[in-house]
Amino acid sequence: MNGVDLIFINGNVITMNEEAPSASAVVVTNGEVRYAGENEQALIWRDDGTEVVDLEGKTLMPSFIESHLHPSIYGLTLLEVDCKPDTTPSIETLMEKIREKAVSLQEGEWIKGFGWDDSRLLEKRNPTRWDLDEVAPNHPVVIKRACAHMAVANSKALEISGISEHTPNPQGGNIEWDAEGRLTGLLQEKAQGLLAAPKYDQDDMAEGMKRAQEKFAAWGITTVHDMSTQTDDLQLYQRLLEKNELNVRVRPWMWAIDQNGFSGSLENVLNVGLRSGFGNELLKIQGLKFMLDGSVGGRTAAVSEAFEGTENTGILYNTFEEIAPLMKRGIEAGLRIAIHAIGDRAIDVAVDSFAAIHNSKDITGMRNRIEHCILPTTEHLEKMKELKLIAGSSLGFFYQIGDNYTSKLGKERMKHAFPHKSYKEYGIIAPGNSDLPVTDGNPWMGIYSAVTRKTSSGQAVGEEENICVWDALKAYTSDAAYSSCEEEMLGVIKPNAKADLMVISDNPLEIDPEKLTEIQTERTYLQGTLIFDQTRKGECIV
Repeated sequence: MNGVDLIFINGNVITMNEEAPSASAVVVTNGEVRYAGENEQALIWRDDGTEVVDLEGKTLMPSFIESHLHPSIYGLTLLEVDCKPDTTPSIETLMEKIREKAVSLQEGEWIKGFGWDDSRLLEKRNPTRWDLDEVAPNHPVVIKRACAHMAVANSKALEISGISEHTPNPQGGNIEWDAEGRLTGLLQEKAQGLLAAPKYDQDDMAEGMKRAQEKFAAWGITTVHDMSTQTDDLQLYQRLLEKNELNVRVRPWMWAIDQNGFSGSLENVLNVGLRSGFGNELLKIQGLKFMLDGSVGGRTAAVSEAFEGTENTGILYNTFEEIAPLMKRGIEAGLRIAIHAIGDRAIDVAVDSFAAIHNSKDITGMRNRIEHCILPTTEHLEKMKELKLIAGSSLGFFYQIGDNYTSKLGKERMKHAFPHKSYKEYGIIAPGNSDLPVTDGNPWMGIYSAVTRKTSSGQAVGEEENICVWDALKAYTSDAAYSSCEEEMLGVIKPNAKADLMVISDNPLEIDPEKLTEIQTERTYLQGTLIFDQTRKGECIV
């Protein structure tokens, strides 16, 4: 029992271990949990070098796992103009921010922004190139919508990029024109890839990731799945790992084919023989990421029933005939597959592709994933159960942009969106996520919506699909760990699991569910090392 580093006592420990769900004390050594149980037994492990933390009744639980986000992209948005609704609630305030940025730069320098959401802007419309031209006529400007499926560029950015009224729509993308045939500046889906905005370098990415890691620690997040990993991203994570500056576990999913301005790495990954699970405990390859449709907010998700008030059924990027063979190559090479499919038409293609591959190779033990999986049908659920597919559910969407979803889908269809109770009944593992930076990365927002089926405005939709708090917590801990085949190591407090822990302000199993979003992270530990302490002015301390 020698060499114990840390003992927590007098706590309300939520272990997320079904066999022993609660405890009052936890023993940690060499970054792993050695014991979870009662105070008296835990203190037997104490020696001269042990730090004993008296929790004084506070709640200790496994730290969060964010099963679908874009950490390096999020980090870069922290370097850009903040266009999120909380800071720019109107076109006027948004343009004022762009004007201020233009004044601070030399003429001709690019201005990039992120986070606008037409559904939450006062004017209830998209910004246009003319709005941007007015405040920054001498700078190329591009600002991305919060969903990252749409961007608006000003005239100078369009000109530099060679985009004109005569530019044809790329497959899977759309360039918007107004009624007079003029470019509005709005580029949807793959059309964003036409922009010639300069790329960030590794130093920029490292600075952004530093800021992102501080946010993760403050939210109690110690593991993140990067769902759009490209060469520069993987280089960044390795660079930070080598310098001992990687303070979050990263689980990269390699972006497979050229889409949405991202370069695909399918051929390179297959050629070098990379397989799922390669890496170490901090940085571990997960598999390949494909993308089949857009977003509900941008009306580009591939749905069978048109969006409310329109004849638009979204954009399906690839057919079964195009995508299934690519997915099969990855699976045969030992790579798990995660495929973005929001609308039911896209989920059709995803499920049918997995089923076709299964006909020649058993995939039920791989834990392949359908990302977002917002509008599955009963038939989809049955097939997902049979194939043991995981639903990477973007619960953060329900809270932050659920009102917009309801307006685009209608209440009846929204009742069956994010069907977590159905997932549970079918035995489908459904880890939660925010898709950061699409929505705020605080997991408590997703947990709240899973339990209450309420949006940030208080609108409740489809309460019959709600789940209990314990199951909602699982979506961000043990179920999320299961999605990376690490349920014995992460997302749980039990012997031999990693000591990735957090102390929180309230017990989520006891408070009024309406107060779940008010829970604060007080301390965060990665492998038993304190990386965030709220008492130190909220700073990341590692």
